[in-house]
Amino acid sequence: MDYRYSFTDLFCKKVDLDKNTQVEVSSIVIPQIQRPYAQGRTDEACTYIRNSFLDEIFECLSSDNKEILELNFIYGIIKPDNDNYKLELLDGQQRLTTLFLLYWYIINAEFGTEQDESIFVRACLSKFFYETRASSTVFCQELSSYKVDWKGKTPGEVIRNAKWYFKSFDRDSTIDAMLTMLDSIHDRYIRLGRNNLFANLQNIQFYVKSLGVFNLSEELYIKMNARGLQLSAFENFKADLTNFVSNKDYKPFQEYVSLYNRDTADKVPYHFDFSVRLDAKWIDIFWKEEDGDFDNSYMAFFTRFFACKYIISSKDDVSDRDMRSDKSIKFFFTDAEDRSGNNEYFGFKNFEVLLNQHPDYIITLGKVLDVLYSYDCKSQERHIYKSMIPVWERKSEDCGDDFFCCSSKISQSELVALGAVIEYIEAMSDFDPITFNQWMRVVWNVIENTNIDSLTPVSSLIRKFSSVIHFVAERMREDKSFYTALSEWRMENSSERENRALLEEIEKAKRISEEQEWEEIWTDVEKHPYFKGMVTFFYKQGMDKEDYLNNSILAKEMFDGNGISEIYRKEHVLIRAIVSMFNTWGEINELYITERSEKNKYLKNILASNEKVRTMLTDVMYNGSHTEIIAALKEKIDTAPEPLVWENADEYWKNLFEMSINRLRYDVRMYDWVSEREKQQRACFRISFYGGHIIFAIPRKWYDKIALDTERAKIAYSLCRDYGFSFYDINQETMYKTYKDCFGNSFWIFQKRTCCTVWIGFDLEHKLRFQIECKTKKYARELLESFEDSTYVDDDEYVIQLPDAEHSSYNNSYKSIVSVVEQVFEKIPELEE
Repeated sequence: MDYRYSFTDLFCKKVDLDKNTQVEVSSIVIPQIQRPYAQGRTDEACTYIRNSFLDEIFECLSSDNKEILELNFIYGIIKPDNDNYKLELLDGQQRLTTLFLLYWYIINAEFGTEQDESIFVRACLSKFFYETRASSTVFCQELSSYKVDWKGKTPGEVIRNAKWYFKSFDRDSTIDAMLTMLDSIHDRYIRLGRNNLFANLQNIQFYVKSLGVFNLSEELYIKMNARGLQLSAFENFKADLTNFVSNKDYKPFQEYVSLYNRDTADKVPYHFDFSVRLDAKWIDIFWKEEDGDFDNSYMAFFTRFFACKYIISSKDDVSDRDMRSDKSIKFFFTDAEDRSGNNEYFGFKNFEVLLNQHPDYIITLGKVLDVLYSYDCKSQERHIYKSMIPVWERKSEDCGDDFFCCSSKISQSELVALGAVIEYIEAMSDFDPITFNQWMRVVWNVIENTNIDSLTPVSSLIRKFSSVIHFVAERMREDKSFYTALSEWRMENSSERENRALLEEIEKAKRISEEQEWEEIWTDVEKHPYFKGMVTFFYKQGMDKEDYLNNSILAKEMFDGNGISEIYRKEHVLIRAIVSMFNTWGEINELYITERSEKNKYLKNILASNEKVRTMLTDVMYNGSHTEIIAALKEKIDTAPEPLVWENADEYWKNLFEMSINRLRYDVRMYDWVSEREKQQRACFRISFYGGHIIFAIPRKWYDKIALDTERAKIAYSLCRDYGFSFYDINQETMYKTYKDCFGNSFWIFQKRTCCTVWIGFDLEHKLRFQIECKTKKYARELLESFEDSTYVDDDEYVIQLPDAEHSSYNNSYKSIVSVVEQVFEKIPELEE
């Protein structure tokens, strides 16, 4: 029966022993398996819980309208105890202990020891036993009969000075917490300024369930015992969550349901079934006998679940871009992951706000946990576990990942994958392992080939997957297959800005819906360690299976797990052919060029997104052998489209742009150097405009930088060869001899003469600097007068500077530079011996 009880009702009203019998309980026991009392602890989480609970209690006690404060339910095991029965608590310890202290305080404050109310309540209090520690048992028994006058002191101060209070009690965390709670109750009571609260104690009520009725006691007892003694963040959260479900005015929560997986016609309140599932069923998903961290794992699952649902629910209020700085997702995911495993609880407020708007998420939560329980935890097939890694990471059929039920920190990509699982289970009427595997294949392909580098793409993908799978589920209810339904997404949602990787999956789904054999073909190619799901960059719409299979064989040999394969890195022929497809500044500006497989997927992004590159690759693959393909790639380089400089560029910049494009197409030694530097720096080179140059550089690196639009290195080396100059930095000379270029923003060559040193600097903005560093001021003054338009350098009277010249192409610059050099040498002819 579903009666509500007050604390004292437990000792004078009958409770259910089983389905047919009711008995009176002679005592309530907190068994040894339970944790110490924690609501009185002083840490942040427990203080929050204590204050929240006391707010509710004193609001009820001070109310004149007799409203009931319902504390959900307590449950335990009713056992024979000689001729009586005792109730061993499994859930409700914290609440009942607080009520024990509250009753004692109010009886002590409002009644003398000889008054009937005091006698009755103290008799009930004496039947409340703490068995977690012997000292706790003694303390509760002594307290139940203790009468005291505060005399301006706190209960903690007075009780600690009582004759019966042993010093050893100070080492009992339960007693310490009880005294803290009593001080908090005392503070509330004094501030309220009333001494007639006793009658309203009866308005604080709860349900009582003996789990023996449902044959749950043994399994629940074992699992609760495994939790150890420390109060976990999850236990605090669970209490708040079940309390929300119990009190929320939402029709499904008001229904009576059959207790899960029990052959009984008896119905229980939804909130009771929900709580029992939490403790006796779903806990199996997270509980491993060798792992004592399952409460943290349980808690981590909930924060991740609500992180995903928050992202979806806030679609109209928080943009994908703004999700990076959103406070709620910071609470549900970013901060929660950082503190995962720390057993920290920061309150229920954010959960409550979300659930007040979407109480249906509780229904989804239950459905998701039921599926995880049935199809993963209790299934040898482990359908969810196996689906949580992509096909290219599976070393065997039994491989998988259980990050969804572990407390260790998860990545942003893993959150997206979990979100996709949640949305699939919510959208589908029933869980079908085959369809689920098809969905997760699509999900991992999209995740892998999307740059997930912040919460912006996380938000975008979770929202997109939610929309897509609900669309697919709706179409499948019309008897369409999964792939047929997916192939129709773009037709029905053409106005949506679409993820490129998802568009590829829609095209694949279309071909599978036409011919089932395509599924095996796609899946096999997707396993490739570089492709990882992206397998249409050598495919044309409408291509038949035989042509695609031929292309896939060739493509697998073009690429390996490290990026472009060795055979196609020879003379960097493949990357040069790819870059040759770009002939405008808009195409190459900010373009990263690499032959490697790296986390930002620069090369894959080019292969996936550039139609000219995709067409070029498909064309060359019609050749049969590697030799023929390489020859075709070289022909593509030679016949690449002419460079088209930006609008309004003059002839000067047209020539510089053409020089840059040609170097990207033909400068094999440059790619040798780039490849070597990439290995050392583990970073990629990017084309950009900097300091008046078209630069090819690793961003924010000084040494890993060359200018594409000047032959400054060739000019410098020629001056060294023809006129006896030397590189100031020997590394520049080494680089030129090896790679025919020089690095950095600028560099200098010099020549020492009898009275001075001549310097030539190759600087940014294509400027060539001529400087003469003299040994005396007098000689510097003579040269200053001798060279027209010369000046001192930064007011240094030893160094003069001639008018700047310019460096660009060798043919356009060398003769004019040589002319200046020869003029200088005419006036300062003596070489230093």
